[in-house]
Amino acid sequence: MAAPAAVDKTLLAFLNGIAKRVYFKDDSISDELLRTEVLGGISETEFNQKLRRFQLLLNSIATADMNYNQLDAFLKSQMQKREGALTASEAATITKFWQSHKSKIHDTLVKDSTWDNQMKSLNWRIDVCTKARHLDQLNQPTAIVEMKLEQGDLIRFELTQQKLEGLLEQVDAIEQAITTHSQS
Repeated sequence: MAAPAAVDKTLLAFLNGIAKRVYFKDDSISDELLRTEVLGGISETEFNQKLRRFQLLLNSIATADMNYNQLDAFLKSQMQKREGALTASEAATITKFWQSHKSKIHDTLVKDSTWDNQMKSLNWRIDVCTKARHLDQLNQPTAIVEMKLEQGDLIRFELTQQKLEGLLEQVDAIEQAITTHSQS
């Protein structure tokens, strides 16, 4: 059995630099820094080719949120390409990089793709009216719903049984739409 390929520390530093700049929005990581300090001053043409190649690879891996089996299959397919195939050392380096950055990059991508408040918690209770001006409102249950959002906002509202049924129908429609789109 062959020994595992060695990790290329220069490539690992280059991938870390790309990740810091692209995913973690670190503006201090410039092309010039990556080219001269990390890659030892390679030509601009070589640098641009290498940058494009590894940015595309990282983008494919990150947007697919690849698990380690998927990553292994993806890297093997990249190693079998006729032109621009990955070396075993490059594949081992990408694997090491992804092992240490997968969750941080995933969290950043999720955060960046969320445009509005996210619900932090949901609490509810049922109240029964014991005093009312009108007899038909007496002993009618209502749901009191309280949603806390991540930015600290609190939304509180009441639902009668009919309004709750309407809300649940809408939630079912949303669930069906999500299921339909996630299967295609």
